[in-house]
Amino acid sequence: MEREKIILDVDTGSDDAVAIICAALSSKIELHSICTVWGNRPLHQTTDNTLRVVDLLGLGDTVKVYPGCETAMVATLLAKRHAGYGGQRKSVNGGKEVSMHQETIDELPAPHTLPQDKRAVMHYIDTIMNGEDGEFTLVPVGPLTNIAMALRVEPRIAGKIKQIVLMGGGCRRTNSTPAAEFNIWADPEAAQIVFTCGAKITVVPLDATHNACINSDEVEALYKMGTPVSNFVADMIKHRIAAYSYLQPMKRLDSAPVHDALAVCCLIRPDVLEQVELVRCDVDISGGIADGQTIVDPRAYTDLPPNVHFAFFANRDKFSSLLFEILRGEN
Repeated sequence: MEREKIILDVDTGSDDAVAIICAALSSKIELHSICTVWGNRPLHQTTDNTLRVVDLLGLGDTVKVYPGCETAMVATLLAKRHAGYGGQRKSVNGGKEVSMHQETIDELPAPHTLPQDKRAVMHYIDTIMNGEDGEFTLVPVGPLTNIAMALRVEPRIAGKIKQIVLMGGGCRRTNSTPAAEFNIWADPEAAQIVFTCGAKITVVPLDATHNACINSDEVEALYKMGTPVSNFVADMIKHRIAAYSYLQPMKRLDSAPVHDALAVCCLIRPDVLEQVELVRCDVDISGGIADGQTIVDPRAYTDLPPNVHFAFFANRDKFSSLLFEILRGEN
């Protein structure tokens, strides 16, 4: 079976780290390279965190890491439009700060591997234009700034990409604002450029990821596997469960979504996503109350043609089983 050759685009916090591990360890994926972008944390920190995970996996000589854009294309030019980086926070227990994403992944040592000198935007253009048509699948799981900038510099890459599978957006679920999910809200202009570029796109939104939560019992099972990688994955998900308990309590107690890993896992096992529909989806870039909203047109006859496959649901049990299979080297 031919492996899916992917370029992963991350703003590495906890769920990005698990996504990198899934992509690197699955026998059905060829992880060609990793691009980093601003998002959960500033670029230097997301790059450092990414390199720590690459070193954990022993991939420093084979999977190159390319730093990307340090801020949004347009949105951050307006001071009142964005409050800053992700990692939603809340003060609890007498001032203790809880965050979705650690600034530094302290569970891992400082990286030995260095990032590449070439920036991510040029890496995309050179790699895709010099590759075969349909050779590369792009898997962005942070703000879409890098890919949008590459499309603006060289629009022809859209016709050469096999597909884009992205984590972002939401129809019935949001997190950063009443209307928007973080990755899209962080750079809505970039998201609109990507959504309308003409490539085949699958959107893995909060609607799907929130239905595929990992729970505390499964975290304990990961610890019992006893490998350095499974222990690290357990640490990351345990942190997420603690943060979500304070900041975004799930319907299922003691559980949390691992958003970005689901976007990788659907390439390995497509039926982990359910209710995937070809729809028209655009992004609000007005700067108002709906800024960054992914607007899914529910009408049978849309004004503009459908442009993305949107996953409205995911199968929790299949996702959990696949995560364990990957960590055991069985998929």
